[in-house]
Amino acid sequence: MATAPLTILARFRAPFWSFRPLNTLVRRLLLVTVAGILIVDSLLRATSDTEISLVRAIFGTSIIIVVALFAWRPPAAAIALTAFALIGTVTAGASDALLSAAVLVGLVGTTCSAALTFVYLGAVFAWTASEVVSPDASLQLAGGFVIAILALVSLLIGFTVRQLQDRSLRLAEQLAASEREVAEQLRHERDLIADELHDIVAHEITIVALHAAVLERTQDPQTRAQSQTAIREAAVQALTDIRRVLGMVRGEENLSPERVPSADSLEGAIEAVSKELGAAGIAVTVEMPPELRLPNASLLALVRVIRESATNVLKHATGTRHVRIALTVAHDWVHLTFSDDSPPAQTAGLPSSGYGIMRLRERFRLFGGTLDARRQSTGWVVKASLPLAA
Repeated sequence: MATAPLTILARFRAPFWSFRPLNTLVRRLLLVTVAGILIVDSLLRATSDTEISLVRAIFGTSIIIVVALFAWRPPAAAIALTAFALIGTVTAGASDALLSAAVLVGLVGTTCSAALTFVYLGAVFAWTASEVVSPDASLQLAGGFVIAILALVSLLIGFTVRQLQDRSLRLAEQLAASEREVAEQLRHERDLIADELHDIVAHEITIVALHAAVLERTQDPQTRAQSQTAIREAAVQALTDIRRVLGMVRGEENLSPERVPSADSLEGAIEAVSKELGAAGIAVTVEMPPELRLPNASLLALVRVIRESATNVLKHATGTRHVRIALTVAHDWVHLTFSDDSPPAQTAGLPSSGYGIMRLRERFRLFGGTLDARRQSTGWVVKASLPLAA
């Protein structure tokens, strides 16, 4: 119940000349109504036997014309009506126009600032008082009281309409904000699901494809057994990860980064990558400080860089014989270097989307770090840096 007075007080703090424009439909209805009233008023005056004074005719017609200004500039219309009311206060003798002026208080209250509305209301009350006390006026005290009540009721209706409009606008803004938030959450969840699927497809399926190619080219029993084992392990891991992603899609698992299943330890990720690369005949050298402790988000980011880099070596760096993984900590930053000795212009023939590196760059940027991947004279080099407080 206290919202209405607070709304009125807030409107008093609004600029004097501020206004709420009428919508297109109301504007058209207003203009049609004004045109119709002008036509009817002119016909009535032309056919009436009653003599109408010039002042009353001017006031009546002027007020009707001024009402049309509300379609474009409500404050200008309100000021014009206020001027007519003040003129009526001085001249008197136009009580029939006073009734129209009282009814229009609601229109002023709907479209104009509260300060301008009460200025106009005061002018209407002054006009009413002058008509009541004037010896030449036909308006009696009871009639003046009725007009005052009519003006107040019109004001209440105008403020109520304005309040309903404000509430409707607030609800529309809240709905738009909620829709934007939902859209952002959906986009975020799609990105997380895409990241998970990319990790599965790009890494495990790459292992399957490479070892399937080995099975086609070799008849060595030991090599074939190793490839079959690698295919089986990669397929089982891929199925496990796909079931986890499906659980995310069904809502069985949350997708917020802090609630994504914890990443493997760096040691575990490097050991798994070394085993996969070793199975492809690539030696791995690891350099990292002992007892390296990282936040979960930083750990997950670095693990994904190592896995993505290893996948790219298997997919695109045919001829690689050695990979170096180096982790260093300096000045509250952790630095990762993943390099290979692959010769240029040799690939394993597997397609590349560039999605993995692109998403990793975005992730590192959000964490305040950097990621760079480029070919140098000695082979491909991936460098990633993150603040320890990420």
